[in-house]
Amino acid sequence: MTAARVTGRVGVDGHGRPVVHRPAAITDLSWRRIGDLLRPAAHSASPEAVVLRRDRVRTLDALLRRHPATAVEWRWDDAALALEDQASATAARLARLTGHPVVAQKAWPDGLDLAGVGFVRPLLPFQRESVARLLFAGGGANFSVPGSGKTAVTYAVFAALHGRGDLHAMLVVAPPSAFEAWQEEAELCFAAGRVPYVALCPRRPARRDTVVVLNYERLADPVVRAGLDAWMRNRRVMIVFDEAHRAKAGELSRRGADAAAMARRADRTMVLTGTPMPNGDADLAAVFDLAWPGHGERLVDGDLRRLRDRAYVRVTKDELGLPPLRVRVERVALDAGHRALYDAMARRLADGVAAAPAERAAALAGQALLNLLAAATDPATVLKPGLPWSLPLAEPGDLAEPRPDQPNPDQPSPDQPSPDQPSLAALVADPRRHIRPAKIVRAAQIVAENRRLGRKTLVWSGFLGNVAALEAALARHDPAVITGATAHDDPGAPTDRRRELARFRSDPDCWALIATPQTLGEGVSLHRACLDQVHVDRGYAAGTWLQAIDRTHRLGLPAGSRPACTVLVAEDTLDERVDVVLNAKVRAMARALGDHALLRVADPAVVAADPVAAVLGDVDAVAELFAVVRDPRRDPGPGSTR
Repeated sequence: MTAARVTGRVGVDGHGRPVVHRPAAITDLSWRRIGDLLRPAAHSASPEAVVLRRDRVRTLDALLRRHPATAVEWRWDDAALALEDQASATAARLARLTGHPVVAQKAWPDGLDLAGVGFVRPLLPFQRESVARLLFAGGGANFSVPGSGKTAVTYAVFAALHGRGDLHAMLVVAPPSAFEAWQEEAELCFAAGRVPYVALCPRRPARRDTVVVLNYERLADPVVRAGLDAWMRNRRVMIVFDEAHRAKAGELSRRGADAAAMARRADRTMVLTGTPMPNGDADLAAVFDLAWPGHGERLVDGDLRRLRDRAYVRVTKDELGLPPLRVRVERVALDAGHRALYDAMARRLADGVAAAPAERAAALAGQALLNLLAAATDPATVLKPGLPWSLPLAEPGDLAEPRPDQPNPDQPSPDQPSPDQPSLAALVADPRRHIRPAKIVRAAQIVAENRRLGRKTLVWSGFLGNVAALEAALARHDPAVITGATAHDDPGAPTDRRRELARFRSDPDCWALIATPQTLGEGVSLHRACLDQVHVDRGYAAGTWLQAIDRTHRLGLPAGSRPACTVLVAEDTLDERVDVVLNAKVRAMARALGDHALLRVADPAVVAADPVAAVLGDVDAVAELFAVVRDPRRDPGPGSTR
């Protein structure tokens, strides 16, 4: 009588990865050998299971048919079978796409009449090519620069797929700043009576909703997910990830994991972002993984790397025919009091991180960098008693006494004032009295100069304290102000984002808009109201920097316009280091995407003299802090970013 075969199970984990579970009746030696067989495809392993990478689900069945796995009868869960089917279909579509050169993908589909399916907005030639390529891909990735019309192109693709019965509805996951565009573009793109019903941030979408727009954070709400489940049931849905770089951390972040989970449930997916790799290759792989689940690494650093340009659409600024953007870096000298206080802060913060336990060093260094970035503009914004890292001194007056490491009281200390300068204790106690924040003053001068020329100015700062200082300095220009604390659209609030934008765009007495790039750097068009930008400070995230620039440099600029962007850099501060790192990241993205227009942003003309992740990007905070204390202008080296 033949003995019954050992049975094992193949399932799926919470991240959509295939899992080979250890059979109950198997020896340790046999399980180790099966683990060795699966190791090249494994994501992780434990004594009870081997978790495989998603891109290997298609080859898992073949692996399990090899010795010693053949000694087990493997039973696949329904979820694992569905994952294998989806992976095979995605792989087949990607293989077809990368098997055709870009020029072949641009051919307009036979018989497609967009007007016949209700889409009536005229498309520019490069937009028409994008539509053709994305239809050939059946979704995919649109990495065109901000302001090139990605929303309109997406609606054209949806209209075509909906018209031929391939799709019933579209879910758009986007930052709140982009909501307005999805509603307005629907009305502009479709004929009267054919406009899809667009629901913005519904808790439970209605069946009549053709297009549902939600922000990334709401994907984590179980009530919202249940509502989406009901809405998507028995429907073919395309999921669009707008500003998809927001999910660049992939499964390492809650936002990325929730987005990846939604992508696996879609019939089609499309990612939209002009900055798909704000920090490096890992970002690009995570964004590709939303468009082609399980294949991001193949496209970035695997077998499809050399065919990567066939897997995305990229309209560059050169193709838009925009007037050139003048980007200049203006170096600003700090006054003596500001310099003394900044240097003391840098030394003390570095000393504090060096003395901290290893497990706390990274977090403390990150907070230290944020404080130094803010203090390079205005130390008063971070010198708030009682808050961690708020003071460079343990007590306001402790540097008035000789330090233990300076036994000679007659030897001058770098922390001691010169006879004609206030003491550090006085600077800390009342920085606004003793320090003239040079970058705030220079920003006010630029706004005044632009006003005399009849030009409005967009002023950026990533720090609320600096925003408040700018608001006071620009008061006579009646500035609009938008930060993360500004309500999106709340008639009951004193003001909101919608009203502040309307005031900047249409009020002749409002000459400036002060905004945080983390809040307003995406999804908003300001080029019809404003051509000039001033960046009072910047963080390490290249995507945030590039997105902010594109609020005023985008499709629709009149010929002959003179758009300009001024970056204020405080001399011999962390600002200079940030400039070096950002330029290196932009050059890397230019190489990866084959977009030479980005190099003009990475190498601008130089004129002589709140959430940590949003400002620091992928920077190694400890290495950066010690680097800037030594030399803020050194080139990025190994270990400077992760």
